[in-house]
This record gives sequence, structure tokens and C-alpha cells, in this order.
Amino acid sequence: MARRIDIEVTSTRPDGTFTWRQAGAKAPKGSGAAGLLPDGSKVGDVLRADIELDMDGAVVTAIAPVTKRERNVTLLTITGSGADFKPVTEISTNKRNRPPRDKAGRGGKGGRGDRRERREGDARSGGPAAPRREFTPPPPELPKRPRAARLRPGNTHRTAVLEALKPEERVLAEKALEGGIGAVRKAVNDQNKQLKKDGKPEINANALVDLVVEMLPRLRVAEWRDNVDAVEKIIDTVDLRDLRAIVAKSNDPTLLKDSSLNEKRDWLRAALERRQGEEMQHWAEDLRAAVEVGRVVAALKLAAQPPKAGTLVPADLRPRLVALTLEQLSPLSSSERWVIVLEALAFAPIHNEVVPAALPAKVSPELTATVTRLAPAIPRIAALFGVAVDPKARMPRPLRNEWRDKKGKKNEKKAGNGAPANGARGNAKGKGAPRTDAVAPINDAAAPSNDAAAPADSAEAPATADN
Repeated sequence: MARRIDIEVTSTRPDGTFTWRQAGAKAPKGSGAAGLLPDGSKVGDVLRADIELDMDGAVVTAIAPVTKRERNVTLLTITGSGADFKPVTEISTNKRNRPPRDKAGRGGKGGRGDRRERREGDARSGGPAAPRREFTPPPPELPKRPRAARLRPGNTHRTAVLEALKPEERVLAEKALEGGIGAVRKAVNDQNKQLKKDGKPEINANALVDLVVEMLPRLRVAEWRDNVDAVEKIIDTVDLRDLRAIVAKSNDPTLLKDSSLNEKRDWLRAALERRQGEEMQHWAEDLRAAVEVGRVVAALKLAAQPPKAGTLVPADLRPRLVALTLEQLSPLSSSERWVIVLEALAFAPIHNEVVPAALPAKVSPELTATVTRLAPAIPRIAALFGVAVDPKARMPRPLRNEWRDKKGKKNEKKAGNGAPANGARGNAKGKGAPRTDAVAPINDAAAPSNDAAAPADSAEAPATADN
């Protein structure tokens, strides 16, 4: 089948043939009889050719010159106006470099007068203009402490113990490291269920558990050594929760039997005592600084999170913190401010000592939902809002800031649709707010005292927040 392409003449030969290739490309290419070329053709000319493809390649059957299409376009002639052209030069200037306007001269343009005079007595509004809003300075800064480093232990000692075991024992040891003897029993029971389903004999679980019990002391010692090696590198900055966990694990009867660990155990206890004293001093200084500058929310959150569980607010700061909190919970404060302060107050040691004189002028649905959720922690404030507290209700838990913001938006939408807000939604059996509304804090020390409603160490709530 013939097809038409544009070819370029690449050479002519004395034997009456010529060579060609496709215009603008390397292939296809070939040769043909020179008699097919139009008169006057030369090397480099582009021609229109009909070619056929066969087993030997492309064969040229006909060649014709490429005809150029003539465009019949009529162009318009620009005569112009005949006036001389005068170029214009534009210079851009900054507003700061502009000279001041003459306000006295503007009075004559339509009697506009000075704008300051119009603000003092605006004829359009019929009275004096509203006063300017006073500038509110930002809250004072508080001392920023470096963030504690979390522990990331290696596995050097555990790997050495595992490599010394047999392959079948190593599987059990790895499972024991993941979840103890309970994890081994569960894995064996699951495997026995599958074997029973397949009609195969079951495994003797007691023999495997006895083997794990024999290996467990070595595994626990290796795991504790890995933790100690990691904490030694960051002993001055490690989080107290991790340091307490390692010291508490050192009292395991299995570890107490190994006398080679006594030196490390004594060193860790001394380091914990030193670090805890330093953190308590920093906590007292930060709390005093927050009270001095009036950062109420930051002070309440600091009071709820002492480094040592059950630590009370210093006696000289306690009445001042109560007075500052009452100033924030005044009828003139907005509902949004009440929500922020109540979220911090509910978990502070003074949560039962703060009783506002009256409710805010406007109670928003978000504020009502917050009081309902926090009612078990602030029963006296809940009584002002008419919220009854169930004696069996669970204590609330702190929310993250971003979760509280999202929850506030959802509450406003539901309140507009006539549905109860999330925070105000109680349990059908009257057991207080649902657990899904809060985030469980992390406790790694003793239980807090009765005077404190929040745990001492919370991984979720920041130590410093808005004022």
C-alpha cells in the first residue's frame, strides 16, 4: 500500500540513482532512480514522494515538488492621525516618600473639611462617633524550660540473650518480651485451636510455659540493662516518668536477685532524687512567675501538674491564685473565657475553693456543655448553672486544646439544630459524662492527694498555655 511522505534528497550517484530519507528524520530512507526527480532538483531539496513498503524496504514510486499554498490575505494599512508622537515617562514612588497632603486646601473641594472634625461629630450618624478600641498588650512571657527527652532504649543485651538460645526457644523468648507469660499462653491457645480444627494433636502448653518461666529472669535483666544504658546518656534531660519507671522496675524480685545490678540501682535512685528536686524547684518558680504576671490559666495548669504527685500549691500562692481565678470568672467575662478557665480549674488543687459570684451575662451552649462535663470536679460552680451532679459520676479528664476547639464548633452546630451538645449529653443511666469526651492522661507515679482532682503527670496537657 502506497503512502505519501516528504523526503529529502541526500545525494546523487553517477550510476543514475539518488539517496533519500524522510524530511526531518533519519528513517525511513532508501534510494531510487534519478529519473523520478523533477527537473532542477538538487541535494537538500524536500519533495513529496509516494513510497511502498515491501520486504526490501521503502521503494519510491513517484515524486512531485512540494507546492506552497499561497495565502490570500488583505492587510490593513495604518495611516495614523498625523500628529507627532510624544513619549511618556512614568516614575513610581513609595508612599513613604510622598510629601504630606495639604489638608487645609482640601476643604474647598465640595466642603469636605478635615476628617478628624467629621469623626468628632458625624452628621450622617447624628451623634458622636464610637471611641477607639484600646490596644491590649500581649500577656507577659513565662520562663521556657527545655522539653524533657523521652527514653528510646536499644536492644543490645536482649539480642545477646536471644542469640544464645535455640531457634525454638528464641520464638518463645521473643513472645515473652512482647507481653510476658500471658502472651505466650495466648499464642499457644490460638495455635491449639487451629490444630484442633485441622484434626491434629494439640501442643502441651504447660511445658512451654515452664520453659518461658526459666528464661524470663535473663530476659528481664537484659531488658532492664538496655533501659539503663539508654537513660545514662540523657540522665540530665530524661523525662521523669521514664526515670521513675526504670527505678520502679529495679525493685522486681527477679532483678533483686542479681547482685551485679546493685550499683546501677543505687545510682539511678540517687539520680531520680536529684532530678525530682530540680524539677520541683523549677515548678515552684514557674508557678510563682505565672501568678506574679497574672497568667491564670497557665498557673492553674502548672498547679495541676507538679513533678511529684500530690504536691500542693505553696501556702502563700494559694489565696492569690484563688483571687485571680475569681477575677477571670466574673459576670463581665465572656463565655469563651469562662470555658478556658474552667477547663484549667477543674483539674487544679483549688477546684473546690473557687465559687464565682454570678454567672456571665451571656451563657453560650459551649459553656453549658463544659460545665456539665466538668460538673463532678466543680460541683459548686455546676450548682450555679443548675446542673445536678450524680454522686456516682466519674471524674472528667482534660481535653487537648485542638479537640476542645473542634468540639466547640460541633456544639454550636448541634445547639442551632435543637440537639443537645456533646458535653451536655449525659449517660442514659445517669453515670456522668461519657468517656469518649476526654483523653486519658498518663500516670506514672502514686495517686494524687484528695485535694487534687487531676493526675500529677499528664502527657496531653501542656505545662504552659494561654493566659
